[in-house]
Amino acid sequence: MDAERWWPPFVEVMALVWIVLFVVDVAVSVDLLAVSESLTGTVRSVLQWLLIVFLLDIAVLYRWSDQGPRRFVRSNWFLILTAVPWFRPFRLLRIGRSIRALRLLSGSRRVGSFLNKVRRKCHSLWHRLRR
Repeated sequence: MDAERWWPPFVEVMALVWIVLFVVDVAVSVDLLAVSESLTGTVRSVLQWLLIVFLLDIAVLYRWSDQGPRRFVRSNWFLILTAVPWFRPFRLLRIGRSIRALRLLSGSRRVGSFLNKVRRKCHSLWHRLRR
């Protein structure tokens, strides 16, 4: 089916759009960014519509699967969780594959050293943000 080819990339692009708009919305709400009220309303409206796209994504994927509802939920719980936009970035990272690849690569001295530097930098940034 042709829709099975274009739908997943479309949803991923919409996820990126959601992330950008969410950051803009947060920046406006904490007064880091000054925009007009109409633009703020538009951003929030688009965020709500994108939530519908993410829920539709789950429905479409369920329709394409040959599983019953219970089995679909059990085998796709992470996918369903990432339909909630705040968890959407996890799907973009493809966590499971990334972790396995990093474990394999960390066996190399150069890559392992680089990954340790990145980990330490992220850790220090995290502590700075929490203050």
